[in-house]
Amino acid sequence: MKVAITGAFSYSGRYLAKLLLDAGHTVVSLSSRFAPIAAAPLTSQEVSRVEKHPLDFDDEKRLGAALEGCCVLWCTYWIRFERNGDTFAAAADRCARLFEIARQAGVRRIVYTSHTHATEDSPFVYIAGKARAASALRASGVASYAIARPCGIFGDTAGESILMNNAAWVLRRAPLFLLAGDGQQRFQPIHVRDMAQLLLELGALENEGAPSEERDACGPDKPTAVDLFQHIASCVHSRAVVSAPGMLSTRLVTQMTKPINWYTGDVILDTDDLDLLCSGLTQAEVPEDPAISRRRSLFTWLEDVGPHLGNEYISSMQRYYYQRA
Repeated sequence: MKVAITGAFSYSGRYLAKLLLDAGHTVVSLSSRFAPIAAAPLTSQEVSRVEKHPLDFDDEKRLGAALEGCCVLWCTYWIRFERNGDTFAAAADRCARLFEIARQAGVRRIVYTSHTHATEDSPFVYIAGKARAASALRASGVASYAIARPCGIFGDTAGESILMNNAAWVLRRAPLFLLAGDGQQRFQPIHVRDMAQLLLELGALENEGAPSEERDACGPDKPTAVDLFQHIASCVHSRAVVSAPGMLSTRLVTQMTKPINWYTGDVILDTDDLDLLCSGLTQAEVPEDPAISRRRSLFTWLEDVGPHLGNEYISSMQRYYYQRA
């Protein structure tokens, strides 16, 4: 079968593309990126097998032509930050436009990656934008759809997991690691290979009559913020004190990261990121779901990659905005 991914060379897209290619499918990549962000898991031969087309939302005719003959579209497209006038609401509108183009091109099923607990009235513009795009998919008229709801993704290597790696980078270099609030909010991310497997399952390639569905995409471990960063510190043999004294606001902690941003030329975390992590919305609706419990462990992964985690800083700006080939 012929299928399409918005970003077959991106983070989760690479692992999904690998599964699809291994199963003998023809993969179309819609993206401004024409080379993988990292070598694994795709070989150079597999990269050459992927049909590459630009994801130009203003050229609907070209996008429609690229989607001709595709039975399933996986939309992992999103923006990392609101910057230079671009907004999460605008990103949602672009997704809606893509869904309509796909429907007109004959795509029978669209799989979209949203976020846990996403609602359009969310105070978090990142989540509200994701929910707006999901609503557009539900109303698109496509034959069927699926929505995966992660709150974060980790793995497969230390260099791919920006949040975990950069937290480790700070922990290796600072004597004190301060958290906003009381540090008791939980975070339940999913391993990238489990995310790819879930996306593959939601594509329902072997079942044309599969109903529309929505699933949380989370892993089995749901540590509090304090537990998570203490575990990272242990795995990288850091002596830093991880503390959540309870009186620090997310805005104050964000201000405290400004020297790191200046040093790295990046944005390690903004206030919206911290507000979301402290919101209680970064875990599954049913955290103990048996399907979730069978997935890869965050703690085990941290222990496995500890020696390599945080040795170098990974720039979000470089990864998401400048690194194109």
